[in-house]
Amino acid sequence: MKSIFVTGTGTGVGKTRLCGLLLGFLRQRGIDAVYQKWVATGPEGPGDDAGECLRLAGIARGTQGIVEVLYHLPLPVSPHLAAEQAGAKLDPAVIRQKYAERVAGHAFTIVEGAGGVLVPLARNLLLADLVAELKIPTLVVAKSGLGSINHGLLTLEALRNRDIPVLGLVFSDSDDEEDELVAGDNLRTIAELGQARVFGRLRRCLTREEAMAGFAPVGEKINEVLERF
Repeated sequence: MKSIFVTGTGTGVGKTRLCGLLLGFLRQRGIDAVYQKWVATGPEGPGDDAGECLRLAGIARGTQGIVEVLYHLPLPVSPHLAAEQAGAKLDPAVIRQKYAERVAGHAFTIVEGAGGVLVPLARNLLLADLVAELKIPTLVVAKSGLGSINHGLLTLEALRNRDIPVLGLVFSDSDDEEDELVAGDNLRTIAELGQARVFGRLRRCLTREEAMAGFAPVGEKINEVLERF
């Protein structure tokens, strides 16, 4: 496998956190892993996706060639609307070309989606349709807490209806103290009803070191599947 696509069950569920930790995990093992995001929306700053990905991976901000964002649009809304408001166009031909170049030039590419998998890139193009065309195996990030079952199962259904290979799910805590009864049942219910592999759960951590330590068993399980897929 040369690449994976990381989608979420919605906005703000922890996709960038997963991508950064996975990037650092793979690079620590000597794998030439890189990150690409096709479109980011919202103001750039210390918490922007590329910068946060580098931080979590343990790579100095400003390091060239490892993270790449193809389009950045300042309005923090869906990509299609952000592009319209900026007078820009998200060109799928450019995305296809840049993705192909990334995959050809590196051992492994992590592609982060924008919001959920059914987010529109244009009025006539869903993100999922482009992922299906490129046949990228997909990893789903779901929030651990309340509301995850519906969003998780809908995401799995949308991916499978487009014949997009599903690697599995990672759950991500959005609060410092999630309801353990709810979080535990969410993992079990989505795994059983969605017939999907669950790699684990990411807790909220104050430091990168804590986050990496907590991610290690999740990363090992993901890496095992990547090697077999």
